[in-house]
Amino acid sequence: MSQNTPLISVKNLRTHYPTDEGLVKAVDGVSFDIYPGQTLGLVGESGCGKSTVGRSILQILDSPGEIVEGEILWQNASGSGNTDLTQLGNNSGSIRSVRGNDIALVFQEPMTSFSPVHTIGAQIVEPIRLHMNLTNKEAEERAIELLGMVGIPNPEQRYSEYSFQLSGGLRQRAMIAMALSC
Repeated sequence: MSQNTPLISVKNLRTHYPTDEGLVKAVDGVSFDIYPGQTLGLVGESGCGKSTVGRSILQILDSPGEIVEGEILWQNASGSGNTDLTQLGNNSGSIRSVRGNDIALVFQEPMTSFSPVHTIGAQIVEPIRLHMNLTNKEAEERAIELLGMVGIPNPEQRYSEYSFQLSGGLRQRAMIAMALSC
């Protein structure tokens, strides 16, 4: 894949939420490219649509949100061409294979992203098992390795803990480990 070809190209993205009080234009005409080896930061005040852009890319919008216009062109892993992610159904096998495997999102507030009734390790193992052909033991070893890679002390112990047992910083690192898992 060429360094001059964007991995993701978002073009005139418009994501709206129809409500009883009227139409909320959460994202209204956003365009950007993300190139290999580069970092792109979305900055803005609270409520300006940064998370909605990420959720739009992965097709995980909260109801009744919908992409009403625009393209999200993704250079697929094989390099064989662009796929418009807006054309994949939000529950299709095609978009589910992209989520976590090729594109991952690290949410700002991990306390609301992790399930309080499952261990951190179990939640990291889930996408590993979903996207990779590993045994349960291999997936557990990979999860523990990732927890260590992101700087979580005693990763073997933390693997079996719940999100409420971790500090905010450790929860954020666990979210990063999950995003990197596949």
